[in-house]
Amino acid sequence: MTAHLGPDTPALVSDESEPLLPQQKQKRKANPLPKLQMAVIYAIKLTLPIANTQTIPYYNLLIEKLAASEGAETGYYSGLAHSAFSVAQFTSMFFWGRVSDSKGRVPVILLGTAGTALFTVLFGLAQTFPAVLLNRFLAGFFFGITGAIHSVVGELSDETNQSTAFPLYDIVSALGFVIGPLIGGTFADPAKEWPDVFTNPIWKSYPYLLPCLLSAAVSVFAALLAQFALEETLPSKRKTKPHTFIEEDPLFDAGATVVDIPPTLADLQPLSIKELLSIPVLRAVFASSGALGLAGSCFTNVFVLMAYTPLSQGGLALSPSQIGRAISSMGAVSIVLKLFMPVLLRRFGTLGMFDFAMLAWVATFAAMPFASFVAQRASAATPLVNSTMREASVEEWTAIALVLFLSRLGCLAFSIIMILTKDHTPGSASLGTANGIAELAQSLASTVGPTVASSLFAFSASKHLLGGHLWVVFMLLESGFGSWVARRIRKYRD
Repeated sequence: MTAHLGPDTPALVSDESEPLLPQQKQKRKANPLPKLQMAVIYAIKLTLPIANTQTIPYYNLLIEKLAASEGAETGYYSGLAHSAFSVAQFTSMFFWGRVSDSKGRVPVILLGTAGTALFTVLFGLAQTFPAVLLNRFLAGFFFGITGAIHSVVGELSDETNQSTAFPLYDIVSALGFVIGPLIGGTFADPAKEWPDVFTNPIWKSYPYLLPCLLSAAVSVFAALLAQFALEETLPSKRKTKPHTFIEEDPLFDAGATVVDIPPTLADLQPLSIKELLSIPVLRAVFASSGALGLAGSCFTNVFVLMAYTPLSQGGLALSPSQIGRAISSMGAVSIVLKLFMPVLLRRFGTLGMFDFAMLAWVATFAAMPFASFVAQRASAATPLVNSTMREASVEEWTAIALVLFLSRLGCLAFSIIMILTKDHTPGSASLGTANGIAELAQSLASTVGPTVASSLFAFSASKHLLGGHLWVVFMLLESGFGSWVARRIRKYRD
């Protein structure tokens, strides 16, 4: 916040015939972002989706082996494991948010990235299904630091440049979705893929250890960045003075000087959870965040389960490497879309884009049975790779690409919800808690979503209800409800 004092400011003369302010307000010029610190926090953020998504290509194969399940029935167990992760993330989100608001962002990010590295390695060593459940729970606890990372981005940006900062932040997440599945799909079971290179018995005993080691190394790098390169951004803990920018304003003459105004009480003293929840528009933002988290978590879980499931049960029968390529391409599409986010946000507005993205989830779930239908039609002409998996045809990849593209339109909402949270939170001191509540809502939905969606998929496929697509009805109702909730933000804001 700045005040302008001219060197020869005359006494104010009241003239009721002239407006006190200009008729048209000039468009504010975007302030420059602190490039080095933005690069550091983006690099740290990149490591989280890598650690989380590198398991996707082989996840159901591992669960199938440890839980002694088969086909769509694996969905009961994989959904339980996904929910264990989400439960821990949900329960830790508020804890990490409050700690970051009192102790600082850097200590929280350091602990979270170090913990992520540890439990990524331990996941590759898991030999029983209960061990996987425990590992996913503990990994989810340290994954709850995302709210603190959101806060750093919010505190490094302002209202003039956040339409660039947050979409770039989300592009980094999308890049993690490209890199992670490629690591998992490429380096899973190296003793089988490259028997002449990986001759040590450890690679046969632990077929998924190598991708976990590679991902953990990236998380260790993030922890080092947090310790040695990331500057504290919490106002009460900040060591360096924040940048001050001169705003061009026709109300002041060219000789104006800039005077820093101390932070307000709202910038230094956080509001309580009760006080934040008493704000109607914030309640709508938090509810929308939950609906978005439910749609996103259900899609990721069900699509991967559907990709792994045999054709006879309504699946796509893809191999781990094919699943890895599909998920990676999904991340690549996200990057392309989010490169246009700043332009789209300025053209259609934050709420306009958010409403559109939430509607895209309805289209996504409606298109998923179409991909299964195309796969079944093409199955007769496509040879099997093994007893259940085969090479997908061009038609199948086209149908899959449509589903993935629609889902990436829906995922644009994840970066927009961060902007909405920041815009409607009174004071930066409460931003960590507000982001924590928003993430809490997403995590709560993600706790329920994977178990419900994957169980419905398994039940629908095994009982052949509505052609094996009863789960689609549930997802259409959920995503339609999410779109309605999102429109409540505009009601309370206006």
